[in-house]
Amino acid sequence: MVWNEEGFLIPQVDEDACISCGVCVKKCPALQPAPARDDKPRHAVPTYGAWNRGLEVHRASSSGGVFTALAEWTISQGGCVFGVVWKDKETAIFTKAETMEEVLPMRGSKYIMADPQGAFRSVREELRKGRRVLFVGTPCQVNALRSFLVKSYENLLTVDIVCHGVPSRVLWQKYIQETELRAGRELSHVSFRDKDEHWLRYNLTAHFVDGYKYSEFYGENVFMRLFLSDVALNRCCYCCRYAGVPRQGDLTLGDFWGVQNYHPDWPLREGIGALLVNTPAGDAALKAVRSAVECREVPFSEVYAGQDLLHDKGKGRIHPNRSALMSSMAKLNLPELRDRYVGTVLIGPWAVSRTSLMGKLFLKACKLLQKLNRRAGGIL
Repeated sequence: MVWNEEGFLIPQVDEDACISCGVCVKKCPALQPAPARDDKPRHAVPTYGAWNRGLEVHRASSSGGVFTALAEWTISQGGCVFGVVWKDKETAIFTKAETMEEVLPMRGSKYIMADPQGAFRSVREELRKGRRVLFVGTPCQVNALRSFLVKSYENLLTVDIVCHGVPSRVLWQKYIQETELRAGRELSHVSFRDKDEHWLRYNLTAHFVDGYKYSEFYGENVFMRLFLSDVALNRCCYCCRYAGVPRQGDLTLGDFWGVQNYHPDWPLREGIGALLVNTPAGDAALKAVRSAVECREVPFSEVYAGQDLLHDKGKGRIHPNRSALMSSMAKLNLPELRDRYVGTVLIGPWAVSRTSLMGKLFLKACKLLQKLNRRAGGIL
């Protein structure tokens, strides 16, 4: 897998070694037929609002902290965990964890394409040893792993995350460069889902080598605006075969967006995870961690209403500004790209022009609220 000019990993074949067997084409998750869709089973999927009973773990996780409980149970059974960590500030990779200390960097959202780095072969090696393996990835990565393994393994538990699609790595590199230039400091790492203010109003926080950090509401962060606008995703993400139901993993994890409308008494500040149980293996794993995880069954419709990424995403409708943005990435900075190809601010469910009167007033109000919140010690 190599990075192309747009900033996405694509397969590269060694033509001299190729024997034209066609297996790579048959196994590629982006080229396989889409799974059959059937509306009837959707509402029959056991669905939960879930969070870790340990407050420290709950607060340190992107939403509910269910992954940590699954990882702890897997390792207690002599198994290992495969997930994504930061190799450096630019690159996310799959790796294997044998201890909970090695699991901790896997927590937290990483809104960038992860390099497999030979992880699938390592998963197969551990399964053949008879070890329990937990693999966490996007639905297409879970599908790719199962396709690669060919046979089913009872000692494999897969978890797919509700995925928005992957943004261009070039945009992420530009964000790093422009952030360091603006701050006059070297960036250490970024927390995409900082919940210091609130899970429902999370920040992107940039941490610098000298200890300085800077937080920005996700709706105002230039990288997040470009990412969430869908203007710079990988081409295959616009017609994802694996969004929707049925899911690819034994379990599905995501955010329970909109939960405040149904269950306002739940611990919303720390975050609520949406958990779907898709297979008997997933059900068995959930029962094994119930002592560590608070699970409250809810109608599938409650999660489905707030998670449009559980819907069948797209019919090949690539964002109309994508090609123009990709052509302009080398010439324009991120604010210029945002203003030209997105140019909006989120006010609830509405996208309003940043240059409109309402947009300007909202931006001023956000800055004032952040200033008051800092003075009040983050209690607002």
